Amino acid sequence: MQQLAKITYYKIKCIREENNLKEYKRFFMAEKEQRKLPLSLKDFTEGIASPVFYTVIGCFLVLLHRLSVSPIQFAAVSVLVLSLFLQCERRKKKDPGRRPLVKWRPVSSSLHVYIYVIAADCVFYIRKRNQTTGVYIMSAVANTFENVKAVILSAHKNTTSRDKVSFYDSWAENYDQDVAVLDYRAPTLAANCISSHFSGDREGAVVLDVACGTGLVATQLKKLGFGKFVGIDGSEAMLELARQSGLYQDLKQIMLGEEPLPIQWVDSFDVVVIVGALSFGHVPPAVVRDLCKTTKPGGYICMTTRSNQDNLEYKGCLDSELRQMENEGLWTCLEVTEVENWERAVSEHEDGYISGAVYLYKKL
Repeated sequence: MQQLAKITYYKIKCIREENNLKEYKRFFMAEKEQRKLPLSLKDFTEGIASPVFYTVIGCFLVLLHRLSVSPIQFAAVSVLVLSLFLQCERRKKKDPGRRPLVKWRPVSSSLHVYIYVIAADCVFYIRKRNQTTGVYIMSAVANTFENVKAVILSAHKNTTSRDKVSFYDSWAENYDQDVAVLDYRAPTLAANCISSHFSGDREGAVVLDVACGTGLVATQLKKLGFGKFVGIDGSEAMLELARQSGLYQDLKQIMLGEEPLPIQWVDSFDVVVIVGALSFGHVPPAVVRDLCKTTKPGGYICMTTRSNQDNLEYKGCLDSELRQMENEGLWTCLEVTEVENWERAVSEHEDGYISGAVYLYKKL
C-alpha cells in the first residue's frame, strides 16, 4: 500500500509540474474509481458549485430568519440547519477489507454563512424599541400583518394627544411599509375623488394636506397633475419624512384640534384634504370648520373616515357636523362615497376588511 501511494504521489506531482490540469483531474477521478471511493461533499463544493452551494445555504437561513418569531428561536433552528450541511468524508482504514470510517467535520465555510446571515440581519431585520408604548416597531422586511396589527393596537393605549404624537414619531420610519400591509386605500381614493371634480389649473392650485404624515396623499395628487402642497402634522418625525419627499413647499407642526391654524391661511387654498385623522382618538369632528375657513370660495374640501364598529359613534358625529355646516350655507356636498374594502381590520373583534367613506364638499 505504501509503495502504491508513493507511485501515485509521483504521478500526480509530475502532472502538476507540467500544468496539465485536465490530465490531473482525469487521473484523480480514475484513481477514485479504481479505489471505489465515493466523491465527498468537499470535492463537490471545491469546484464551480461551491459559491452556489453556500449562497443557497445563506439565502435559506435569511428566509428562516425573517420567518422566525424571535432571535433565540432563529439561533436554535439555524444551528440545527447548519448541522444538516456537515461535510461527510468516507476514508478507508489501512485495511481495505474493513468497513469505511465515516468522519464528520463542519463545513469549512460555515463561518461565511454566519457572516452572510448577520449582514442580512443588520440590513433587513433592524428592530427599534418604542420606549413610549413598550412595543417593537418592525422593519419593512419583517412587517407581517400580525406585527402591524400589534403596532396599531398599541397606539390605542395612549390616551393623551402627546402620547399619540410620540407613537407616530416612533412609527414614522416604517409607516409607509406598514400601511401598505394593511392595503390602506384612503390616500388613493381621496386623490381620485378630488381629481374627478377639479376642473381648474392643477399645476397652479395650492393644496393644504392636513395630517399629511409622510406624504402619501400628496404623492397620489402629484401623479394626477397637482404641483403645490402645504402640509401640517403633529408629528415632527412624519414631517421630516414628508420634507425629504420634496413634494411640499411648506410644512408646519400643528396639533390639530388643540392649536388654531394660521390666521393668514383663511380663504387661501384651492383644495384642502384630510385623510386618516378623522377618527376616534385623533381629532374632534369640529376641526372640519377650520378646514372650511382655510379654503377659497369655490374650493374643494375632501375628507375621509372609517366606518368600522369602533368608529361608528365618531362617524355619526362627523356626519351631523357636515350636515349642519351645509344647512348654514358654508359649503355644498358634491359626493359621499362609501367604500367596502377600505383597509384590513386590526380591531380584536373584527376580521377581513373594514369599510370607510370619502366626502367631497365645495365651499360657497
